[in-house]
Amino acid sequence: MNTLIRITARDPVVSRDGRPFGAGQGRRMRSTGWPLPGMVAGSFRTTLAKAAGQAFTGTLPADLLKCIAVHGLFPITVVDKELYLPAPADALHREGENQPLRALPRELEGGCDWPGGAKLLPVMPDLADDADDFKPAPAAKTPAFWPLSAFEKWLRGENVTFDYTFLMAPEADTRDHVAMNDERGAAADGLLFTTTGLVLTHLRRYGVGADRPFAERYAEITLSSRVTIDPPLPWAEAALAKLGTVHPLGGERRLVGWAAAGEDWSRAAGVTPAPAAANNGVTMTLVTPAVFAGGWQPGWLDASLSGTPPWGGPRLTLVGVCIGRWKAVSGWAMQPQRHPTDPSKAVPPGPKPVKRYVPAGGVYFFECESPGDMATGWLRPVSDDEQDRRDGYGLAAWGGW
Repeated sequence: MNTLIRITARDPVVSRDGRPFGAGQGRRMRSTGWPLPGMVAGSFRTTLAKAAGQAFTGTLPADLLKCIAVHGLFPITVVDKELYLPAPADALHREGENQPLRALPRELEGGCDWPGGAKLLPVMPDLADDADDFKPAPAAKTPAFWPLSAFEKWLRGENVTFDYTFLMAPEADTRDHVAMNDERGAAADGLLFTTTGLVLTHLRRYGVGADRPFAERYAEITLSSRVTIDPPLPWAEAALAKLGTVHPLGGERRLVGWAAAGEDWSRAAGVTPAPAAANNGVTMTLVTPAVFAGGWQPGWLDASLSGTPPWGGPRLTLVGVCIGRWKAVSGWAMQPQRHPTDPSKAVPPGPKPVKRYVPAGGVYFFECESPGDMATGWLRPVSDDEQDRRDGYGLAAWGGW
């Protein structure tokens, strides 16, 4: 069973990054640039169970993890109903210009020889005729989210021009807090801390000046995720069909609205482009952060950098990578966890081990070794671990180069 849920932010959402926070660890709660998939998945599972009146005892925590997959948290404009995806990393924005440059694997005299006979090529734009030293525009001046129509054009190898339909990253809401003294009912001396939330009700439009009215400068948005229940849980399916409640998302118990919203993206979006170019070149663009066993390298690739994605499809050989720096993710487990080195042991509920993830927007360039239908992999997860895939890490869009 696949369905979409609509998430409407009421408060700025706190999505903590991996840095320590708490007594003796740090007094500033820093935020990721966008809510992490695991946080959204965990909050939704809790919301659904509470809406159905389920008690968190027995096998319920395990059933929630194994049966309910939550994929993505993407903006959808309220007026145009347009789905937005994170900007691909192979689109390099030159400040002052509205047409991004495309980075591709390119042959050089040096290159990079990989153990096992594989070869990775550097990924860069064609700057042979560039008179100056090219540097991409800073993130604050570059669209963070692309409308699906433009994203599809880019996957097909067509040029894209930035305009007001492209959206910037969410703005931060920073708040200073004090701890209260229980005995005096007043602020405790020296116990100050700061939280940073993400404003997810509106996103600023690219290129619209500050002199324009608020309604023109900002696009009102809701948030969308895809939920799959497999194997079926009758109580969960019944609760999801009539879901409409308010429940916290992320830290500090900031509230959002949760509601069932209808069809899956693959049907609602229409075209799902995934063409291979004439040279059998295939791109894998991450639209959510991905967790791989090899850090940046998918575990489903062998020593020669060849393999098949978890969902199937043709055999692919990696020839280039265009990704940002790794980031850390942790969390809190409600049930015993797997031991990181000894599967026969269990770790009690508590903090999850820190993982490194590849940020959304990363692009992997492959050569296709055998024929196959890449369209079946549209917005399906490619992370190595099955639970990471159920939590929404590593959703990918496929295109050609």
